[in-house]
Amino acid sequence: MYKTISVTQNLELLGKYRYVEIQMMELMGSWAYTIVEPEVKIGFGRQMYQDAVHADMLGKRLPELKGRSEHFHYIAPSDEFVKLLEKIWQANDSLRRMVALYRVLKPALVAAYEYHLEHAELPADEPTAYILRNILAEENDHSEWGETIINTLAISPDLSRLAAQWQQELENDLWAAGGIRGESKTAGAISFKKTHPYSKRPTRDSRWKIIENDAEFTEKNWSFDNDDGKRHLLHDLLNSEFITVERMGRIIADFPEIPWQMKIDMAHQAWDEARHAEIVQRRLEELGGHVGMFRTSCFGWEQDVNRPDPLERLALSNMTFESESCKHLRDWIAKAKKAGDTRSVQLLEFLLADEVNHVLYGTHWVDELTKNDPERRKRVLAYPEKVLNEHHPVGVKFEETTYERA
Repeated sequence: MYKTISVTQNLELLGKYRYVEIQMMELMGSWAYTIVEPEVKIGFGRQMYQDAVHADMLGKRLPELKGRSEHFHYIAPSDEFVKLLEKIWQANDSLRRMVALYRVLKPALVAAYEYHLEHAELPADEPTAYILRNILAEENDHSEWGETIINTLAISPDLSRLAAQWQQELENDLWAAGGIRGESKTAGAISFKKTHPYSKRPTRDSRWKIIENDAEFTEKNWSFDNDDGKRHLLHDLLNSEFITVERMGRIIADFPEIPWQMKIDMAHQAWDEARHAEIVQRRLEELGGHVGMFRTSCFGWEQDVNRPDPLERLALSNMTFESESCKHLRDWIAKAKKAGDTRSVQLLEFLLADEVNHVLYGTHWVDELTKNDPERRKRVLAYPEKVLNEHHPVGVKFEETTYERA
């Protein structure tokens, strides 16, 4: 007799799928700032959010199946599977990382979803099938995108062999771990030690000329009312958009204990900033510019991503830098309107709409997570001023209230 998946089996499996989706999101968040290839940073920004949405959809199905216990929301398939994830986490080059994600983990998850759909009790479990079909489509897209990137990285026979050997090694480990479903294995420990070395700045490819001394950064000398000023400002904004994808990824990866909705907000912001990077680069090139034509700054990076409190990071990046970005965008929109540059106006208005929400993410989570901790709140809100006083770049003015609610 053909066996279908019971309610009890559903609860265990959905919890395992959710665990894997979250782990992949954290892997991309941790790796984004060390990845050289800009198209990979952008892809990670998108997929961090999509995997967060996948995990959220699975999580919302669990209580409908009477899986209200926290246990069901985060189940490691097996101890061996956790060891496999730790091995992947420690991969230190783009090719190995991409192979691990897009030739091993995501295809294995796709296979698990397909198996589940084939054995779903229909129409009784149509809600689960609906969720899995939607997730499956996006995960297949992720794997196809990843394969394209892997083919650009494995540009020699030696690298192709390396990729194939690494893939085989991981697939062997995955099989020994019982796969995504942890077949014939008991559920494992849910976490492993994830370390992040002190970071001086995010990784950029050879086109970028990064200013070493923040005192040399003179953003206020540029204006959006002429083409040269537009190119300067858009070029610097492009780097800033990449930085924020990377910052949000680090929060997701560094602080697995933060509230789930906060993770979704951070992943959503990473997705927004990834789209912004594409938008800004396209407009820069339309204006005759290109990546690397000007020197740019990674101001604030070192003081942000190395802080042990995620709220200090949000106070600096969202409540200060993103708030300041909103002011700049409003100024640029006004100048573009005056000059009749309707193309820039349209794109900048989309950017501004997103940036306002990013400021609100910061203010909401600082308010929410410090409402019963006045000492932490005081320290968090004082942190941006401390950074600006100690590292203020010449020519940049943070005016009005630092914590503008846009």
